[in-house]
Amino acid sequence: MYKIGCMLFLFHCFQAFGQEVEKEYQLLWEVKAPRTKKISYIFGSMHSNDPRLFNFPDSLYSAFVSVDAVVLETDVTQIYDQYDVRLNLFNFDLFDKERSFASSKKATQTVYGSEDGRPQFLDAYFQQAGYCGGKGFYQLETVQDQLKLAENPELFNTRRAINGLFFTKEAFIQTYINGDIASLTNMLKSQFKSAPDAYDELITKRNQIMAKGLDTLMRKRTVFCAIGSGHLHGTDGVLQLLRQKGFQVRAVKATYDNTTVTEKKLVQSWRTFAVSDEENSFRMTFGGKPTLLEETDKKHYIYQELGQGNTYELVIHASPDYLDDNRYHFLENDMAQTKEFFLDDGAKGMEGLILDPIKGYQWKRFIQFGDVCYELICYGGNKFMHSDRPVKFFQKFEILTEKE
Repeated sequence: MYKIGCMLFLFHCFQAFGQEVEKEYQLLWEVKAPRTKKISYIFGSMHSNDPRLFNFPDSLYSAFVSVDAVVLETDVTQIYDQYDVRLNLFNFDLFDKERSFASSKKATQTVYGSEDGRPQFLDAYFQQAGYCGGKGFYQLETVQDQLKLAENPELFNTRRAINGLFFTKEAFIQTYINGDIASLTNMLKSQFKSAPDAYDELITKRNQIMAKGLDTLMRKRTVFCAIGSGHLHGTDGVLQLLRQKGFQVRAVKATYDNTTVTEKKLVQSWRTFAVSDEENSFRMTFGGKPTLLEETDKKHYIYQELGQGNTYELVIHASPDYLDDNRYHFLENDMAQTKEFFLDDGAKGMEGLILDPIKGYQWKRFIQFGDVCYELICYGGNKFMHSDRPVKFFQKFEILTEKE
């Protein structure tokens, strides 16, 4: 959680800069490569899951559909198996004999917002929509690169100064929604007056790295790049650096139509990712592309909604006794009563609530089918734990064929 907090600090520093184009919409940019004339797009992002940020113009959907791949600052799925983004994981309002977890349905706060926001924060939304739509993916930095900056003692000591904002969070969001990156630049640059070296490390030097990576990518393929808006502005910003490398860069006008355009419908349909495994005879549908972790006796798929803080897992165990060995881990009370059942294909199942010493309360379902046990796990904030989403997740699992 310490590293996640540091990354959050970095993300908030990056989210509100941009390239100025008078008073027009300044978030979406068309970038045309020299010689090949391949057309790519750069979008100034805000690392939040606030629903208001997702009211995209029609021109953004058209741009997203037209490209071959999505590019982000880093591959955010790499943190799926490392971090829990829920900020008040064990800050439950009340425990009693009848309930096994928080009695409150108040939205849980997360690194990127809360349960009242969108499932993924803005950058992760584009990455997952790209995966579900069959597009490629590239990162400009590794998670390790960003963590090195976050853990730099000299930079971390500037956190207090930079966090002493003169403007409210709502003021930043409203200015961002208006696409007024020039005003955001003025609002945020004032925070770095007492820490010019931090600005150089966090913004200027990384702009050079990102522009170099985009130069290589956009000469060969078309991409939709979503990076923190702080990397776009000025003579040392990514947009100007690309111009110096021979790219043609122009702002894309924000257009909205009263009817849903074809491209918008298409992108909004890219919301599920199916995993099929013939060897282990199953199909599972996630809300996006999961990370696969493999060990000698098991496969572990994990998908996390980083905005709301919900996690979905599927673990395949090569064990004929796994269900029976774990049946006593379930909790029994008036809120969560363990259920046992049999499927039509002869598999036996068991589901209920367990308490993990690290991750807190989780809903689990075991399906034992021959010498393989499928373990489905999901957990999240207060609203998630009280909802029907765990059951809906369990129902998306399908055994494809019978085992001998």
